Amino acid sequence: MGIVNMIKARLGPKAAKAPPAQAQKAPPLPKFQRALIDTKDFEAGEPWRAGDEVTLAVWNVPEDTAFIIPRGANLKFYLYTKATRPPVDNSGGSTAVNAVVNTPGLVETKMKKPALPSARHPEVRAYAKKGSSGLEPVPVQAIDYAAGTVTLSVPAGENWQEIVVYYVSAQGEFRFVVLREGGGVKTEVPIYNNSFGAVHTLNQHDAEERPTIANPGILVEGYRLALKVRSPNAIEWTDLARHFVQLDAVAIHIPGADKAELQRRAELLLRGGL
Repeated sequence: MGIVNMIKARLGPKAAKAPPAQAQKAPPLPKFQRALIDTKDFEAGEPWRAGDEVTLAVWNVPEDTAFIIPRGANLKFYLYTKATRPPVDNSGGSTAVNAVVNTPGLVETKMKKPALPSARHPEVRAYAKKGSSGLEPVPVQAIDYAAGTVTLSVPAGENWQEIVVYYVSAQGEFRFVVLREGGGVKTEVPIYNNSFGAVHTLNQHDAEERPTIANPGILVEGYRLALKVRSPNAIEWTDLARHFVQLDAVAIHIPGADKAELQRRAELLLRGGL
């Protein structure tokens, strides 16, 4: 047996030829998906102070995820102002009596509205405390946009110990900002600002008329999206107000990634033309 045949016999069947070495490819960008940041994602921030800008609500970014709010992203926004009036005791009355609530800045929107009276009006939400059970919805009888008043009706035999109305107002202004902290320094990156009057009177279901985000924003773990407001009238972040906030966004989830890596990849996606 020749030397070549001896080596072949020892090696056994012919081994597959190793593939040529290839240059290492850059890791692919993460897949992204459309996301919606809405009212339920926010937590209450500071209490309202007349005339001062306050951080009304904040959203904390979850871990392992980056969110991109692209320039031109859709914004749907209705923020409700709070109004109250003194109690009305009609427990000894034989007929219903009106309770008129002053609502400064009351504005008519382009939302579809039911006929009055209604307890499901999209612009005005009314509540009354009639006993120990707390505030409960009551029908809105009339809305006078010119006078800035809302009329309710207290039935005979009822004592309304507290009366609260939440309504859409044209008075005030708001901003969305990205808040980030590092090295003891806090920075704010504004992505949108406008007045209540300008946004509340738009047709927010119309693609050409609805508001859109002016400046893109990137949020990663440790960042917050803040809603800042300034208003002469009371605004509070509460379930009773039923504020409506929706922001279109893009979410990228990378388990175990650190904040710097998430932000780097999000910036690459944003520069890619989202």
